[in-house]
Amino acid sequence: MKYLTGQPEKGKKYRVEYNGEQIYDASIVEHDGGCWAKVKVENTLPSKMEKHYHYKEGMEFDIKLGYYNLLIIEE
Repeated sequence: MKYLTGQPEKGKKYRVEYNGEQIYDASIVEHDGGCWAKVKVENTLPSKMEKHYHYKEGMEFDIKLGYYNLLIIEE
């Protein structure tokens, strides 16, 4: 996998990384070119973040893209 360097595409799936730790795979539900995107969790990953956040498959929420790294999932 490689890091996304541009804007995420609606409908595509990415691995979401926070503070160097991969936390879940998510598809982009909405993104209009700004710094926010609505994501849908597709797969949770084991991480230290599990203790603090209870991500579940199917959850949808907004994220501020500047706080996260997105990795391109090759399908």
